[in-house]
Order: sequence, then structure tokens, then C-alpha cells
Amino acid sequence: MSTRTRSGFTLVELLISMTVALIVITSATSFSVSSWKTRRGWVVRESVDRGARFVGLSLARDVQEAGISIESTPTFASLATFGDTMSVLSVPYEPTEAPVYTIYNDGDTLPYYPPGGNCGSTCIEFVIPSGALGLSGGNLALLQDGSTRRLLLLQSVANQGNGRFRVQFLDTKSLLGRASGLDSMLLSRSGATIQKLNAVVYWRDAYTKKLYRASSLTSSGTPNGQVMASNVENFKATLMFVNNSESASYNGLDADTLNDGNDILGTKIRAQMKSDRTDPAVNGGQPVLRWYEWKVSPRNLLYEKNRTK
Repeated sequence: MSTRTRSGFTLVELLISMTVALIVITSATSFSVSSWKTRRGWVVRESVDRGARFVGLSLARDVQEAGISIESTPTFASLATFGDTMSVLSVPYEPTEAPVYTIYNDGDTLPYYPPGGNCGSTCIEFVIPSGALGLSGGNLALLQDGSTRRLLLLQSVANQGNGRFRVQFLDTKSLLGRASGLDSMLLSRSGATIQKLNAVVYWRDAYTKKLYRASSLTSSGTPNGQVMASNVENFKATLMFVNNSESASYNGLDADTLNDGNDILGTKIRAQMKSDRTDPAVNGGQPVLRWYEWKVSPRNLLYEKNRTK
């Protein structure tokens, strides 16, 4: 009896093969779809993280400058926060420390000038030392007489000859949350000085929800900034003090001596940022919201505290 060679597949074998193939294709498709959704989610979330990294690096760099060659006092600190705004003060090095100019002494026997400047209510004359004059209109400057400090936004700087120069400054009582102008301050004929300052300001515009950074002020004293990040839903800066407490600002005039300007160790910034794109497959098609937090303790402020112990 001869044996017939079998060819082809039986119906059962075909069904089994098709079932196995369908399972493999379904699994592969499911894996591909899942991977694609994961990647789309990563792209949306990465856009938020990338913006936050940029903000965090910029904040850390600028806050570290706080207190360079300007030691904080209880009522006038180099680092300040108020609400959704933070400001940092330092003395510039160009390439050496910005010079300190002493006030012009007219030789009167009285120790103080009459109220106001010595050449007008918003005008003060100082002595030009050897070397080029390092102040100009638009600069921010620190006026200091003993323990009293004022921020001055210079509107003009003019050489008067005879070794003197004259500054005209903005008539305002406050700049960057600190005392400005002369107000009731009497200028010592021999002790008042002026020095150029650098200022960096961060703030959030509640209407546009944009975070701004400024390194200069307009002629009216408002920060002249550029957009750092968009879709910033919340931005809050607080101060950290030596007693491990936090506060929205410092106050060297109240009874609490632990929240003075010279007790600041650093700042904590919290920001809630939103993605600038959406995806139906990510977060139900809604923008991704994430909170970020940064803590920065400038070396200069730590040095101040260690030096005074």
C-alpha cells in the first residue's frame, strides 16, 4: 500500500496560526500605542520641565550674587521678597569694586547740611577721586550716611569741575521695596557716600501669567524686564532666616528681632508652571500643571552670619 504525501494545512492548523498571529499583532499594536502615548506625554511634560530648569538655573545664579560687597542691615538687606517679587542687590566689579564717592564738604562748621541735598532737593554733589567717574544716568546707587541707607535711581550725572560731580535722582520714597530719596534724612558734610549697585528683579505679572527678569530700572523706577517664562500660574518667594523660620519679607522695625534684614540666610521660591501645549492623549487633553521649588543660600549672606557670631 502506498503512502500519500500530505500537503497544505488543515483548517484547525490555519485557525490556530491566525489566532496566534492576531495575538502577536494585537500585543505589538498595543505596545506601540502605549509607547507612543508615553512619548507624547513625555514631550508635553518635558516642555514644562525644560522651562522650569531654565528659571531655576537663572534664579540660582542671580541670588548667589546677593550681598557682594554690601552687608545687610536690619532695615536694608541685599536680598528682599514681597509677594510675587524678589530683588537682589550687589556691588559690581568692573573689573574692580565700584568706587565709593564721598560727599562734597562746603566747609561749613555745622556737621549736617540743611534738609535736602546740597545742591537741591533731588541733587547731591560728591568729590571726584583720581580716575574716571564710574557713575552715569540710569544707574542705581547706594547712598549711605552712618547706618542710614537710601537707594537712588540716578537721572543724570554731571561733572561740575573743581573736583566735583553732581547727581540728580528720582524723587520717590521707595525703590525695590527699600527706602529711597532723602525724605527726612540729613546729609553729613563729611560722612555721606555714594556707590553704584547692581540690581536683579524677578516678578510675575498676574494678568499675563508671565515671569519677568530685570537687571535695570526705567526712568520712573519700575523694573525694565524681559520674559523668562510663560504660563506661570503661581510664583511665590519667601525669605529664610537664621532661626529656621520663613517670612514673606523682612522687618527690622518691629519687636521681632529674628526677621531683620541681617538675619536672612537665603530664599525659597515656589512656582507652578503650565505646559504651553496640550494633547488629547495626555492628562485628558488638559494642560499639564507642575510645582517646582528652589532654595538658594548665597555664600555672602552665610559669610555675614558666620563673621558676626
